[in-house]
This record gives sequence, structure tokens and C-alpha cells, in this order.
Amino acid sequence: MDSPIHIGDLTTNSIQQRLNDTHINTIFDTEVSSAVYSGVKVIQLTIRMGEGADNMSSQNLPQDEITILRRVQDSFINATQLLQILIKLNLLTANQAKNFLSNKVSSGLEHWGGVSSTKHRSHILEYLSNESGLLKGAWVPYDLAVSIALKFDVYEMTKELFLVDVHDYESLPKLKKRTLELGDKVSNSITESPLKKQKVEELKDGDGSGSTHTRPQDIVDGYTNKNSFFPHTIPPISINEDQLSLVNTAKGIYGQVFKKDELAVGVSVEDVKMEFEPLLAEHRLDEVEDIPLDQKGQTALHFAATLASLGLVSAFIELGLTSPIRGNNDGESPLISCVQVTNAMENGNFVEILENWLYPNIWLLDNKKQTILHHLAMQVGKGESYKFYLSAILEYVILQSRTKFKKFKEQILDATDENGVTALHIAVEKEDKWLIKILLALGADARIPDKRNIKCEDFEILNDVEGLTFNENIFDLIRTNQEILREQTIVNGSEMPDIEEVKAVKTPSKNIYDDAQETITSKIFQSIQQLLAETNFEYASILNTKREQIELLDSALHDATIVTANNRFQTRKLADNLATLDTLKLSAANVSDKLMLCKQELVGEEELSFDENQQYDADEPFIIKSLYERVVKNESVEDLRHDEAIIKQLQPVNILRARINAYKKMNENLENELQCLIDYRELTSKFKNIVSTCTNVGMNDVDELLDGLLEAVEGQR
Repeated sequence: MDSPIHIGDLTTNSIQQRLNDTHINTIFDTEVSSAVYSGVKVIQLTIRMGEGADNMSSQNLPQDEITILRRVQDSFINATQLLQILIKLNLLTANQAKNFLSNKVSSGLEHWGGVSSTKHRSHILEYLSNESGLLKGAWVPYDLAVSIALKFDVYEMTKELFLVDVHDYESLPKLKKRTLELGDKVSNSITESPLKKQKVEELKDGDGSGSTHTRPQDIVDGYTNKNSFFPHTIPPISINEDQLSLVNTAKGIYGQVFKKDELAVGVSVEDVKMEFEPLLAEHRLDEVEDIPLDQKGQTALHFAATLASLGLVSAFIELGLTSPIRGNNDGESPLISCVQVTNAMENGNFVEILENWLYPNIWLLDNKKQTILHHLAMQVGKGESYKFYLSAILEYVILQSRTKFKKFKEQILDATDENGVTALHIAVEKEDKWLIKILLALGADARIPDKRNIKCEDFEILNDVEGLTFNENIFDLIRTNQEILREQTIVNGSEMPDIEEVKAVKTPSKNIYDDAQETITSKIFQSIQQLLAETNFEYASILNTKREQIELLDSALHDATIVTANNRFQTRKLADNLATLDTLKLSAANVSDKLMLCKQELVGEEELSFDENQQYDADEPFIIKSLYERVVKNESVEDLRHDEAIIKQLQPVNILRARINAYKKMNENLENELQCLIDYRELTSKFKNIVSTCTNVGMNDVDELLDGLLEAVEGQR
């Protein structure tokens, strides 16, 4: 990575420029020291901003203190604390910083760094409940922390932390004991944000009173396995007159739940359960499940997904109040409701909602046979959210397995709606090159005609897109997985079968012989059956062992594919940076050559000594010498009017006219000043005459008496 020492935004929009001419500019100080928190060795950067920041010993003056830690063992840096600078300067809110970490850092596949396990796939370490307050937050690798600092223009403020060598840890000044004691009590304002705290963490940790140990995916898969309408969503429930009272009561309860969710603390599963307990005491759960709340047939889950409320989504599904695969009157799933607005992107919880609760909607169609890709394509022109949602969905599918990726390509990518239109048709119609590029990269078929026999390949925009490149990691992920999929699909000229799942094998029971009743023949027959059962069990066990090995190898290959894609992305970025660096070096060399040439030209010229008494003619640059010399000598210039040599030396008419007008204006101003001086002289003469008459002093002696007269007049006041 290039050295970031001299990198930074020096424009008027930079944070450094914003700090100029403010109190922060003169009372800003940093200190680097070594510290140990909960047994973890760290290098600590302390940034002080406030009235006493320029005096480290000052304790009585108000000041803001920001602490940023860098681990010695691997140089990971606390990105949560890094963004705290922007919060202190009121350039970001705590919620915006949290969303950035969730959307751009924590959930990105580009931060995969190993192939050991999908549970520890990311290089992003999140310590949200560490016993030491200063260790809480998202820890990111060194290069990612530098890019974040440069992105938000806080590198100059934090470069001491980046430039210090971790091997110098022992030689750094030790952190004061008072600061160490305070450090374990401090809670980060991002991770401890007073904004809405989603209580789904209680489900994960098992600390909530209403929590269970059931995985969200197990609950959702239970609904998916019962979908008899697949690949469509389940139709909405029809309400008859006998159910109106129940529906109205349920709507009132849902209204209270949604109001509670607007509060800072949000709602938990237990909160929702308590609200519905009176209703569920009188009615069965299946009578309350998936009650439509509006004329469109949308359930509470549709509204929760639209609001991107993770607490409501998880509570409704876990309690069985709504089904994640129930559609509205148009057959649109909750995931479609979610991607039609920007709430999930802004809240930073779309990946969690998708991975835990709404992932089955990826494979479902609405009543018009439109897929999630169709709906995302229809969002083109309404903002950039469709890029974020599509990238997140593709990352999820790629993350799952080769089988899921292959299934997505076969069932969703080229799916046609009731008019024969694919997602690529919509992208071409809207002329969105990014979406066209990503669909073609996935392998979308441009030859599929719709019912009007329109094919995407007939449009010129496809040729324009071929040469385009987008510097985004998702394209490298798709390309690498496509290559691996092609290599895996064909083996010895035939298609390789999908990987089989490990099957349950029942241990054979041993037969108990009754010597009194069993004949020799039956005993032999039973022995053969027992032998066959045991042989079959051993064979099935061996097959399961091989299946497990194949799954492990496939998982390792899958993770290696993602890492390979990330390496490609980083390599291309590095190549682009090197090309930019070469361009800058060439420009710098050209400037150096030009400077050297100018110096050589100056050496041959005589140095002009500056004489302050030397007369300077301001009109010299504008003088037309051939004309000026004749005018000065009162000679005629009529014969020069048609001299082509003289005419070529002249400036354009508009410039000459402007100069003439400027000289006229200057002469007019000089004449006015001269007249003022003349008038002032006459006025001065009159005043002198008055003073001379009053004091009986001659006109020539009045100037000498003025100082004395002035003192006398002031003394009489």
C-alpha cells in the first residue's frame, strides 16, 4: 500500500480547513502512548479538543477527549472510535456512523481474509460486549482503517497512530494510571447509542426473558417447507364478516406495537408477546396469523419490512403472527416491500434481515411471475438503493454455496414474467448500464424474446456496456464464481452432480433367536439379513464420511473463491493506483524539466538591479512606438494609416478602444482631483485671511501660529 503520509484532501471542504478560524484550530493536541486493557496490548492515540487541550496538565478547563486504539498483536484499529471524531465535530450522527460500519464494513464480503470457516470469515472483529469499555467496537485491519480515515478526511488528525511502529511499543510513554482506570468505565457512544437498540441480541445470547435457542433460519425453514404454492408466495387471507371484530382488535394491537417501536428502546419479542396475550387467550394462533392490515392485503410483516425494523420482523415471525412467505394481493413478498424503500439501507440492517428472516423471498414470484430482480430493476431511476440491495442479495447467494448460486442463475436470473419480460429487458429499457453489466456478468441470456418478440441483444446499449468496467468488488465475486462454476460443472465431458447432503443412518438392531422355535433355515436366513443390514449400515456410514469430506472441501473451495475474488479486486485497485502514480511521476518529471529549462534561460540573462529612484513608466507596455515617436515630435501620422506593418502590430479594435476609454476615464479623474486641489487652495487662502485679520498677523506668518491657536482653543473647552 502506498504511504499515506502526504495523502489528504486540502480543499476548502476538508475537515482540516473547516477547523481553521475556529477555537478547535488553536486548542487541538494529540498524544500517543502504550496501554493494556483486559490483557490486550494497545497503542493509544488520545485527541484532546477544548479549552485546555494545549496544556496536558490542565484539568479544570473544559475539553473533549477522544481515544483511538491500535492493537499491537495485529495492528487492528478500532474503527468505531475512529468515527467518533466525526461525531464530536458534528459532521456525523452516531446513527450515521453505526450505519456506515454496518453497510460498508461489517457486512462486506470484500473483507474476507481467510478460508478456514464461514463463522470467522471476516477480518472485521466486533467486540460489542467486552468488559473493557475502550475495547468495544468494530476493529478493522490497518489498511482498511487508513482508507476510512482518508475517506472522512481525518487522517491528518490521526496519522500519529498510523505511523508509529508497533515494535516501538515498549519505548512509548506509558498511559497514566488515572486514564487507565477511566478507560474501563467508558462506553463508546456508537455501540451504546441511545437510538433504538434492537433486542434481537437477546435471542442470540439467550439473556432475554422470552428468548429461545431456536435459530431464526430453523423457524423460517419451517414456513418454507410448507409452501404448497412454490415458487409463488402464499396468497393473502380472505376476511369474512364474522372475522371483522377479530381483525379490528388485531389492528389495534399492531398499532400499539408499531408505536412502541418508534420509541428509543424499540420492542422485543417479549413485548410483542405480552401485547398479544389477551387476544391469543381467546383465539387460536392460526386465526390471528397473517391478518391483512390494509386493502392491499399486506400483513404486519410487510409493514415491518418496509420500516426495516429488525425487532418487529423477528418478533412477528418467531411468535408465528406472520409468515415470511405470505404475499399481498399482488403476490409481493415482504422482501419486495423492503427493497422498494431506503429504510433498510439507511438503518444498516438489511443484511441481517435478509440472512435471518426474509431469504426465502429471493426464490419466490409474485402474481405477475416477477422475481426480486424484476422489482429491483423497476427501482432504477428512483435512487441508488437498488445497487445496494442487489449487491447484498448477490453476496448472500454467493456466500451460501455453489448450489445456491447455480440455482439462482437457473431459476431467477432469466425468469420471465407474464409478458415474457426478463430483468435484463427492464434494465435495457431503463438504459441502466450498471444493472445491465451485472446481469450479463451473471450470465443473463440476451437472446430471450418477450411476447412482442423483443430481444435485448437487438439494442445497441449492450455493445456500449461490453467495454465498461466498474471498480466494485461484487463484479469480481461474480466473475470468479462463474469461472469456478464452469470448471466444476463439467468433469470429463459430463455434468458433475450436485453435492449430496449427509443422510441419517439408522443403526441396525440385532435379531434375538428363540432356539426352541427357530429352525436352522430361518436362523441362517436371519443371519444373512443381519449381515446385509450391518453391511448396508457400514456402507452408508462410509458414504456419509465421504459426503462430509466433500462438503468440507467444497466449503473450503467456496471460501477460497471469495478470497480469490477479493484479491483480484485489490490487485486491480493496486494496479490503478500504480498507473496513477506513474502519471503523477511523469507530470512531476515534466515540471522538473521545465523548471530546469527556465533556470538555464535565466542564467544567460543579466540580472537587473532594482533602483528605487529609477523612474518607472506605467504607460510603456501600451505605447505604439512608431506612432508615439511621431506624436511626441509633432510629426504627421497620416502616412501610417495604410501601413500594413504598423497595422499588424496593433491590438484588436475592441482592446484599443477599451484602452482609450480607460485613459479618458483616468484623465477625467485626474482633472477632478486637480480641481479639488485648486478649490482647496482657494479655501485655505480665505481661512488664512480671516485668521490674519483677527490676530493682526501677516498672511505669511499664520502657519506658524496655528499650533498655538489650536492649543489655546482646546484649553478653553
